[in-house]
This record gives sequence, structure tokens and C-alpha cells, in this order.
Amino acid sequence: MAHDPTLQELIVRALSGQDPRARRRLDDAAGRDPDLKRFCDELDEVVSELIGHREWRRQAPSPELTAKIRQAVIAKLPDAPPHFDTVLMDADLGRRRTLWKVLAAVLLGAVVLTFVFWNASRSRTGSPRLALGGRVAFEAKLQGEPLEGWTFLGDGSWVGNAEGSRLDAPAGSEAAAAYLKRGIRGDEALAFNLDVNAPELEPGSLVSVFFADGADGPESSFSSSARPERALLLELSGDGLVLYGPERNLLQSRPVTQSGAGYYRLRLEHLGPDVRVLVNGEVFYDGPAGRPLRGPLHPGWRVAGPQKGAFRFNSARLER
Repeated sequence: MAHDPTLQELIVRALSGQDPRARRRLDDAAGRDPDLKRFCDELDEVVSELIGHREWRRQAPSPELTAKIRQAVIAKLPDAPPHFDTVLMDADLGRRRTLWKVLAAVLLGAVVLTFVFWNASRSRTGSPRLALGGRVAFEAKLQGEPLEGWTFLGDGSWVGNAEGSRLDAPAGSEAAAAYLKRGIRGDEALAFNLDVNAPELEPGSLVSVFFADGADGPESSFSSSARPERALLLELSGDGLVLYGPERNLLQSRPVTQSGAGYYRLRLEHLGPDVRVLVNGEVFYDGPAGRPLRGPLHPGWRVAGPQKGAFRFNSARLER
């Protein structure tokens, strides 16, 4: 009976101690068949006589000794039970099938987990991230011209100046705000840019740019201090820059140099479930907003504190 050379090599590696996995495969193949077990023990005795020891195996044989073991195995294989090759091949095939099943289960599990996390993310947000179309919906230089279509809160008024307009308010007013009266649908991507010159800020003075959620009506969406109740809001004060989500949840913060004094280009992007915020062209935040804004959305800005009249606004632009 001719024997598969590949199986011959497997037996040599197993019996000479060169391959523990091959040894386990040989033991598995013979473990449930007395005839095969007896033959494998005889093979083991042949190899032990050549190596000089049996207990596994203190060192791998030399190439010359390995060649002698191979010849002894080949000489002994004609005495093997007729089903020896078949059982050994089946044992090898079974191991391979088990390995493939484990691998397939791991891959399937990874796919399922990926889908679950993706679906959970979609469930939390309710919609995919929106993309801006690059269309300008509103633009003003804010250098003296009046603001039409905007509503002012906190007894605020718009004072135009060629060097930068300001949002003014009476001395006794805590804050003032301006927002675009015409709301924009909340299921559209929207970007609002505002350029502002800030003084060296004293404690309590700040300027913020926002998208207010007017789902309950624009006027009821602001507090008595002209702060939007539910909004994506970026605030600049002497302490630094702070970004709030629609539930007044903190999304990002960082300190600023020179107590906030200087020129700032602030940009808010509403992208459905996500928001992106840039300060002077650098990304300040890019990620989920928490609970998305429902809309209609009203872009605007707010000043507060003793220096509320010292902020100068140079340009504003709304993109869709």
C-alpha cells in the first residue's frame, strides 16, 4: 500500500519531537482505535531505539538521525492497518474544519458588533451627517449699514460704524442679542460666520455666536438675559472659549491668550447630528452635538457684561 509522503513527514515530525501539533494530531487519530493505537506505539518504539530516549523528546534529532527515522518509518508503514492514512487525514481535516469554524465565528461576531454600533449611532442621531452645499444665504460687511431682518433682544440696538459695528444696550441692561428672524429648517446643513474684534476682557464680559432652536417660537427660545435656551453656542470670555450643545452640555473648551483680546473669526457648522466649529480657521470641535437641534434655526450673536458695547463686528455670513 502506498502512503502519502505528506503524512509520512507528519509522522516523522511527530515521533521525533520536532512538531508538538503533529504529535497531537497523531494521538487524536489513534486515540479511538485500538489497532491504530498499537501501531503508533510500535512506531514510537522504533524511533526510541534510534534516538535513545522516549520521553518527549529532550532535543530534536540531527539531520542525519532524522533521515534514519524517516527510513525506519517508511519501512514500518507497510504494516499499518488499512485505514491508517484515512483516519489520520480525517483527523487533520477535522482540525482544519474546527479552525475555520472558529475563525468564521470571530469574523461574524466582528461584523455583527460593527453593525450594532453603527445602528446604535444612527438610532441616537436619527439621521446621517449633512453636507454643506456652498450657497450663501446672507452676507453683510457690518461696517455701518443697517441690519434688516434681524431681531434685537435686551433693549439692544445696532450701531453702525465704518470701523466695525456694535450691538449696543442701555447701561442697566445685562446683555443684548441679535438673531435672524427668518428661521432655517433644522434638517439642512447650515454654517454661520462672524468676525469680531474683542477688547481685553474683564470678568463677566463675553461675546457668543449661536444657532438658536426656535421649535417653540423664536421669542420663547431666549431667557430674560437674551441667552438662547436651546442652542449650539460658542462663547468667548476672559476665561477662554467654551462650546455648548443644545442641552447646555459642554462640548469643548480651551483658554485664550491676552485675556481674549484680539481679532476672532468664529464659524459654526450645523451638520445634522454633528457640529463643526472653527476659530480663526482652525478646527475647535468636530463631532456629535448630543441631541440634535430640531429647528427652525436662528443664527445670531450675544454680548454681555460691563464691556458688552466694546465688541466690534466686521462681517457676518450664512451658508447653506
